[in-house]
Amino acid sequence: MTPYTQVSTSAPEEFIRTVGLSKEDFQHLNRKLADYLDEHHVLNPLSRRGRKDSKLALEDRLLMTLYDLRHYPTFINLGAVFGISESYCHKIYSRTARMLANVEKLPNRKVLLEDPEATLAIDVSEQPIERPVKNQKAYYSGKKNATRSRSSS
Repeated sequence: MTPYTQVSTSAPEEFIRTVGLSKEDFQHLNRKLADYLDEHHVLNPLSRRGRKDSKLALEDRLLMTLYDLRHYPTFINLGAVFGISESYCHKIYSRTARMLANVEKLPNRKVLLEDPEATLAIDVSEQPIERPVKNQKAYYSGKKNATRSRSSS
């Protein structure tokens, strides 16, 4: 059984929590992606020359990409869920994400800079490492920073 068939049989609330879209939105996006691929193959018939068909169906590739964007697991974990290797998982994710950007006509960086309301900010600040208050000896060698002691003298 493919991962998409497993997830699609779940409750609608669970599907939204897993994928980030409703089943109807997922199907709509899948149809748009299939239409984009068909149009691309008609316009560029030689682009598939020498390339085998993907091991995953289009629904599974889309599910994998949306699942990665929603939960951000490592590719080795994502590959284990879908039964493929880590490198193949990354390859499928990269291709599908590029196709989704083309299908949805996402604006580029220049357009986002011109329209400040459309700009998205993501907090990626660093978190301090917690060190124990007692028994610090294992974490601190007692040496001072050499550049700081030279500059103060």
